[in-house]
Amino acid sequence: MTQIRGVYAALLAPRNEYGAIDTDSLRRQFDLPERESMTGYAVNGATGEFTYATPDELALTLKMARAVAPSSRILVGIGAGDVRGAVLRGKIAAYHGAQAVLLPMPSFFPYRQDDLRAFSMAVADAVPIPVLLYNLPQFTSGLEVDTVLSLLRSHDNIVGIKDSGGSLDIVRAMTVEKVSGTRIIGNDSALCPAMEEGVCDGVVSGVACALPELMTELFASKPGSKNYELNKELLKEFIEHLNPLPTPWGLKVASEVRGFTRASYPFPLSAERVSEIASLQTWFADWAKQVVSTKVGKAA
Repeated sequence: MTQIRGVYAALLAPRNEYGAIDTDSLRRQFDLPERESMTGYAVNGATGEFTYATPDELALTLKMARAVAPSSRILVGIGAGDVRGAVLRGKIAAYHGAQAVLLPMPSFFPYRQDDLRAFSMAVADAVPIPVLLYNLPQFTSGLEVDTVLSLLRSHDNIVGIKDSGGSLDIVRAMTVEKVSGTRIIGNDSALCPAMEEGVCDGVVSGVACALPELMTELFASKPGSKNYELNKELLKEFIEHLNPLPTPWGLKVASEVRGFTRASYPFPLSAERVSEIASLQTWFADWAKQVVSTKVGKAA
């Protein structure tokens, strides 16, 4: 049974003015502050805008990851519209030494739970490394509790779930039913409730790509402690400021302010979006200085 625990920073996939992967920005993300406190990185998930990425771009990303962070644990999103596309990405991940893959359900077309079960079983049969189901109901057909429990019980290569839906129903059920499998929270807003209920083993955090200091300290804190409550409120405040922008645009703004990546967007920005981004930049520049200086001072 593969155990996947701790904090994984969900990395952005910055692009240059020609639409190609911005390799300089990408490389810098593998040297985030607090990297020693993180378990590893997750690439090609929702934060990495996996719907845009080609198999060649995924291979490039993973090749770079192994070059600059050879000992880091890597989780790899293998989202695709069919089994062939997911398996191809899963084999690329395995070739480059990923610890496990994250399997989103197919997007665009709505599917029933029996369809999702058949899809997941077929991919898990063909991918040579462990598979975490990736529940992303905002963008794909959502997984129901019984479907997840059935898959975990029936396929040895399906080893857990990364649940980004915001609900704790699936990880609660895994805990109550004592179903073996890793419980990873993929929605930063759901992390604190999951920690407080004791129903998570780790987090794949988009916030960690911009504020790794906050997320590693929060996850290491005991729920109810003074430090935990402080970090919980900081996380809530940050997420509230991200919410007006589409996922993951707010994280792009924050990452650029901190000098980790250069922000890029998939199409031209409207005047309203330019204004919203400018407001977030101004607020975050001051707010982050206070948050980061507090964490660094405490660590020292």
